[in-house]
Amino acid sequence: MPQRNYHITLRFLGDIDPELSVDLDDLCRAVCKDLEPFECIMDRVGAFPSLDRARVIWVGGEAPPSFRRLSQALSDGLLDLGFPEARKESWVHVTLARIKDRPDPALPGLISELNPIAPMKMTVDHIALMESTLTPQGAQYSPLFTARLGGSTG
Repeated sequence: MPQRNYHITLRFLGDIDPELSVDLDDLCRAVCKDLEPFECIMDRVGAFPSLDRARVIWVGGEAPPSFRRLSQALSDGLLDLGFPEARKESWVHVTLARIKDRPDPALPGLISELNPIAPMKMTVDHIALMESTLTPQGAQYSPLFTARLGGSTG
């Protein structure tokens, strides 16, 4: 996956009406206004849905309180806009790779041997509404707008 595609997903929205992007922009700016930038620590490698049935390989860590506040405020606002409730709590992770075919049986052991990894800090200073376009080479992401934590524009 190209480095420009690395991101932490707060919420997957699916297909949305383009006119709704104005309300989403307003929501994100309101949510970010009262939150300061914060750090997330990435200290482990894992796989979704599980090591034995890996479809996504990720690096991640525990969600700090600031991340949970951001995630909850965004979820509350999305409910007000008519989006369904989140199926599960946001997990701080960055997708490193997607596996299309059956994973190699050695993968769970290899991932387990990697852990724990040296902690890496990631500063969260903005959120963006990303549009994803699926191509034969994988997803291509384009930001539709960005809202900076602390309320500055961007």
